[in-house]
Amino acid sequence: MKIGVGQLEKGIAKVVLSIGRTGKRNMAKAAQAERKHRVHPKLETIKERVEARVMALQISRNELSRRAGLGLSYVNDLLSGKSLNPTKEGLMKLAPILDCDYAYLVGEQPTPRINENGNGSQNLAGREPDTSTAKSIPLYQIGLTDPDGFFALNNSRRTPWTMPVSNDDMYCITVPDDTMAPRFRVGEVVIVNPNKPVAHGGFAVVRQTDDRVAIREVVTISLDKISVRMLSDAATIDIPRAQVKSLDRIIGSCELV
Repeated sequence: MKIGVGQLEKGIAKVVLSIGRTGKRNMAKAAQAERKHRVHPKLETIKERVEARVMALQISRNELSRRAGLGLSYVNDLLSGKSLNPTKEGLMKLAPILDCDYAYLVGEQPTPRINENGNGSQNLAGREPDTSTAKSIPLYQIGLTDPDGFFALNNSRRTPWTMPVSNDDMYCITVPDDTMAPRFRVGEVVIVNPNKPVAHGGFAVVRQTDDRVAIREVVTISLDKISVRMLSDAATIDIPRAQVKSLDRIIGSCELV
């Protein structure tokens, strides 16, 4: 059977069109993969500031993601390092739920919000912190940790530290190692309020019945065990609930000056 010139040209055109479509699809997939693995230049700043606002607002990561309309795992993926390149659109949806400006999340603004007078707000109410309630609370200077990362709160290494506090049970601890980096680095001071509840995904001082403690991220709390995690290697450890005396919530951190 003979094939006419017209039919041959049509056949070639179809092949070329098919190749072109395949090439475009492959290029689109490659571009999507590149965007997925690209690291946002301000990623660490974004993670630190999102985590700070989560702690300040006492809201779970899943609830925050839901309110922002970004899917339940958005914030958790961001803070755990699974999401490396958050988009401006996503962060702009997140910012109002975190009661802050987009510019704050990406490090372009020193405070969560800039009020209409151009001044930065320092707390949720847009006011400067009230220093009239400043008190001395214990600061534990921590030395070497045990092989499993726990340590003791020894009164011999306890000194007074003055700061605005909400109750007399609060205390501070110097971070002894980098197991919780980059969230808490060695030498920083974590501020602890044992009267505040600890939610899944929050950070706490885990107190064991043998009076040893450790700074950890709380993954899950169940009837028989409490799962905690070190950020440096993402290792999750299950501690029998009977061995945990308390979870003291970490409400903030700062450099010791």
